[in-house]
Amino acid sequence: MIFIDKWLYIIRNCSFDNTYKMSWARAITEIACEGEYTENSCVEITMECIARKVIRYYWEQTIFFDLQQSSNPVKPPVIVSTVKDLIGIYQSNTGSKRPIKWYASNVETICSDAYQKAVRDIVKALKQDVSFRFLRINGKEVEGIYSYVQKDNSLYIHSDCLAQLKKYSLIVFDAINYRWTQMLENFNHSPRLSKKVRIIDEREVRRKSLGKFSTYIGVENPYQHCFLCGEKIENETPAIDHVIPWSYLYSDDLWNLVFAHQSCNSSKSNVIPSEEMIQRLEERNQTMLRKLKEREKRDKHILELEMAIEHKLIRKFWISCQG
Repeated sequence: MIFIDKWLYIIRNCSFDNTYKMSWARAITEIACEGEYTENSCVEITMECIARKVIRYYWEQTIFFDLQQSSNPVKPPVIVSTVKDLIGIYQSNTGSKRPIKWYASNVETICSDAYQKAVRDIVKALKQDVSFRFLRINGKEVEGIYSYVQKDNSLYIHSDCLAQLKKYSLIVFDAINYRWTQMLENFNHSPRLSKKVRIIDEREVRRKSLGKFSTYIGVENPYQHCFLCGEKIENETPAIDHVIPWSYLYSDDLWNLVFAHQSCNSSKSNVIPSEEMIQRLEERNQTMLRKLKEREKRDKHILELEMAIEHKLIRKFWISCQG
């Protein structure tokens, strides 16, 4: 079996205890993509280099969605707790709880000491919980991947192996994202998990048109009253507003979208809604789902609406947005 087949074999068959192994596999694959390999040699990869990438992955999935990364909600994995602590310090230093992409955060400068401590703590966790366990599938070690002595600060991998990772990186990243999504489905009731995993791949966050949701919202609100102020929207096209701000969820979900005046939508900005508004949204969703079912409508947006009601996603996200 050639190296790339072994690497994919590990990704497809590793345990579901937590998502550590996916972050480890992704970090090493990214590192492979950053190099050039012309000589037949052994390449050193430091634990610190891996840790700096792992922080970014969990930052993205935590600050936007607070995704649970293991089967034990009471005791989250050490790396996740470390990243949450870093996020808390960052938000305290900046005075803002608004989610922000890693590359736009400047966290290494704003929280220099906390960031360096997080790197050290994650290096320790990687040494103890990931480095050697990654190679074990069903109690047997997959050989020919990399050389690592437990507690060392570096692992060593052949340049030919890194070249294969680089060549087949798109396939590898797809496999990692798919497996990561499968794991998260066991730990979370959040919609669109595959999209939320892919946030790691995106340097910028792209916004899409919300026009397609007008028909659904209009079934419950045909006279187009503004959800924010209660007045009828006249002489303008209603804005479609995220009740829980989009910047907190990074997702366009029917259960979180309402009609609003353009001015109300603009002035609301990224303010977290009140509990009264959340309660009204929950009631609106119940009514909207009932009316959509009466019209015998059934598609993915309605299924997501139904799931959001069943799992009380609005309240869960609203609470998490408040830190």
